[in-house]
Order: sequence, then structure tokens, then C-alpha cells
Amino acid sequence: MNGDEQEKRLLEKAKGLLSEAAENLDSQTRRRLERIRLDALSAADGKEARFFPRSRWVTVGAFAAAGMAAVAVFFWLRTSTGDFPDKHIEDFEIIASTDNIDLYENLDFYRWLATKENGT
Repeated sequence: MNGDEQEKRLLEKAKGLLSEAAENLDSQTRRRLERIRLDALSAADGKEARFFPRSRWVTVGAFAAAGMAAVAVFFWLRTSTGDFPDKHIEDFEIIASTDNIDLYENLDFYRWLATKENGT
């Protein structure tokens, strides 16, 4: 006997026990269950199918998520208009180096000194 057959037998036995218990209910419980069933059916008939969920928080959250997605796509697709290192390659070398920055603060002085030593 495989698992499917055992499951089918278990389901049949459970259905039989539930049906037997439902038939043996007292009249007061049976009337109460019937009234609850009818109330549930009438409430279900009165509901309208809506495109948006009832909860306003779900709707607001959905619109917020859509807005965030639009902003993310905007920034992702936007091209950069900044200057690239190929325009100022000498500055890029200064930024990328690990030398002491004090040398570069006095760079004009060192350039002047180099021109004086070369005699120009």
C-alpha cells in the first residue's frame, strides 16, 4: 500500500466521521449553524468586486512602491554630465597618488624654482 492510498483512506474516514457528527447534532445547534451559514451567504452576495483592495494602507503602499521604482529607474538611466579624468589627467595623477599632499600644496613654488634653475 503506497502513500496515496493511505491518504485517500484517511480522508474517507475523516469525511465519514464528520458527516456522522453533523447528522447527530441537536436541533438548536443545527438551527444556529444554518443561521450562521445563511448570514455568511447573504454577506458574500452583498460584496462588490473591487479593483483596489479595501485597505487604504495597501493602496498607499502600492503607489509608494511604484513611485520609488520610477525614481530608481530615472536615476539608473540618467547619464552623468560630470568631467571625466581624461580632460584633467594631471589632476587625476595627483588624486590617485599616495604621496604627501604638502608637496602639491606648494606646487607653484616648485615649478617656479624649476624654471629659475633651468635659466628661463
